[in-house]
Amino acid sequence: MTLESFAPLSRFDVARLESVLSRYAEGSARASHLLELANRIHTGDHADPVVMPRDVVTMNSTVILTNVAAGRQFRCTLVFPHAADSSTGAVSVLAPLGAALLGTRVGNTFEVAIPSGSCKYRVDELVFQPEAVRRYDL
Repeated sequence: MTLESFAPLSRFDVARLESVLSRYAEGSARASHLLELANRIHTGDHADPVVMPRDVVTMNSTVILTNVAAGRQFRCTLVFPHAADSSTGAVSVLAPLGAALLGTRVGNTFEVAIPSGSCKYRVDELVFQPEAVRRYDL
């Protein structure tokens, strides 16, 4: 997906993600998915959380994704690194899947680089978005 393909990011998410990414910029080169995430944060559109479109994946959103090649659906929640837990489906925004997921819309298909090539996912449902229920503290 190109930068134009992504929906606006929440200004609240952007402020918190800038801090998180700055910690990972020190001392080592960033992986390509983190460079792409940083580019979206710094050059993409931002929206006030109060008017965030209800079909956009924001931080702490829970979604139903389909692995297109395998035809399997799974549920995951996009979280900050400290809350990541694969046993509960909590995916870090700094992981390749999490970085690609932020700012997608229901119906979007996107690719994630994996060691054996790439994997294509589709966003089937946005089960929970904090902004939709006015939870600006998540």
